[in-house]
Amino acid sequence: MNIAVLKETSAGEKRVALTPDAVRKLSAEGLEIKIEKDAGLNAGFADKEYTAAGAKTAPNAKSALQNAEFLFKINAPSAEESKIFPENLTVIADFRGFSPDRALIKKQRFSFFALDRIPRISRAQSMDILSSQDNLAGYKAVLEAVNTLNRAVPMMTTAAGSVMPVRVLIIGVGVAGLQAMATAKRLGASVYASDIREEAGKQAESLGARFIEKSAVNSFLYEADIIITAAGSLPAAPLLLGRKEIKRLKANSVLVDIAGNVGGIGQKEIYTAENGTVVISDRHLASSLPDTASRLFANNICNFFNLPGFRERKPDFADDIINQTCLCWQGKIRSRT
Repeated sequence: MNIAVLKETSAGEKRVALTPDAVRKLSAEGLEIKIEKDAGLNAGFADKEYTAAGAKTAPNAKSALQNAEFLFKINAPSAEESKIFPENLTVIADFRGFSPDRALIKKQRFSFFALDRIPRISRAQSMDILSSQDNLAGYKAVLEAVNTLNRAVPMMTTAAGSVMPVRVLIIGVGVAGLQAMATAKRLGASVYASDIREEAGKQAESLGARFIEKSAVNSFLYEADIIITAAGSLPAAPLLLGRKEIKRLKANSVLVDIAGNVGGIGQKEIYTAENGTVVISDRHLASSLPDTASRLFANNICNFFNLPGFRERKPDFADDIINQTCLCWQGKIRSRT
């Protein structure tokens, strides 16, 4: 059984699909792992660590893919990458934003499994890349905002006077939002949260945040020092703030969009609005913590690979996890992409 791991080619991507620890476990089970040269370098993992763990290194992607039956990736393969894939290759990755070449899929009999479509059920939690990566994104979003803000975060009482804590508003009480709340609270901020789901209020309050009903969000929005939008995920994330609303934000505040809720800005961009508000748009914040993110992703993908029958290339499509994640099987499209 041969598994290939390639160096990610997406702009700004520093993660790698398998870490040396994960390779060690798979190699001990008799699997052959081939890693493209420097695939883990940006995440802090040198080639010698992979070879010590039992992997073979390859000078380029084409060589790494030779005789491969499985390909583990962070991001879905680009059209250019797919051209060098061998026939009958099974790819496991995050397929958000993927544009399929249906003719090539059919011709080469590819099989694609999208870890971003893991169902939210208890036995699939260990495979859920959205949870593991969004958790890191929520944490990093707060750090990015705090590093950009021109104020200290916690309340301080000094001989020179008192400093009031900053107000942080987090929109979207999902995995990323909850981690953002916990991180902001630990730093001493006054934390507020909003979500369209009323039941999310208890989760927010359990972390020390004050839950704001949707009808009252604006009164807090324009007074917040830091705003983090984490409602939903691409491609279905709702548009919450446009240029018009940004102009009304508190002067010199910081807005961090990690889910695609802010209009008028691109995939990754930082700019300063007319009122001094710094807007940071980054849908791949987990990649800025590549060591930790890669370790968690590798665990997710290995747990998925352990599903019954998967290694033998006999997946059970009656299994909800297999059924919902399979985009195509041996050249046949099974799900909308």
